[in-house]
Amino acid sequence: MTFIIAIQLNDSIIITADKRKVVLKEEGEVHFDTGEISKIHAYDKGIITGTGENYVISRTVEIFKQIANSNLNVLPQCLNLSRKIRELEIGTDYFQVENTKLLCSSYSEDGTQLYKIERFDPSQLYELIAIKPMSITIWMFHPNIEAISEDLQNLYVDLKDYNTFENDIDWINYYVNRLARIYQKQSLHDPYMSSSFDFLFQVKDEYIIGHIPNADSSIIEFEMIS
Repeated sequence: MTFIIAIQLNDSIIITADKRKVVLKEEGEVHFDTGEISKIHAYDKGIITGTGENYVISRTVEIFKQIANSNLNVLPQCLNLSRKIRELEIGTDYFQVENTKLLCSSYSEDGTQLYKIERFDPSQLYELIAIKPMSITIWMFHPNIEAISEDLQNLYVDLKDYNTFENDIDWINYYVNRLARIYQKQSLHDPYMSSSFDFLFQVKDEYIIGHIPNADSSIIEFEMIS
């Protein structure tokens, strides 16, 4: 399962994804993997992440890079093909496979844009949908966000564009501490996610990827970015 927070600003984007791998077996048993996995996949113009089955997402990224030449317009077809291959392997009617969806970023000379690739019914085709500026997208398995609702509201109210900060470090520190608090709180109520998370900060033709262990509630302070 996955807990993702994605922020589309006017001139930049921020994406975070937790690290826990959970497998729902055919008989309904939940298996928690003891290790952590990275759910953010980089390509030449940004990243791809998503919720659903990890095999479907990973194979989608492979098809997208190696066969589709990282053409964003055909990413929905890549997801559809990956899902169909997985259904040939394990059968149909698996919730995680059927409901796999993606978030991806891309940049151009005009800036950076966040997209979602999803469908709302099994009979529909996957769509590539641009996310509107100054908005927050949250994807999660556990439906209850009561513990973090106030933090999410404050995050939305406090949204600031990249160009309002003096440098990358101030920009990252401003958001990382707010996001770390949300991950810490929600992980106490949602066993399907980790408090640790990976992050992407992207503006035009530059992006920064990192990891926050998030083991305690102390303030996170970046002093340099490599």
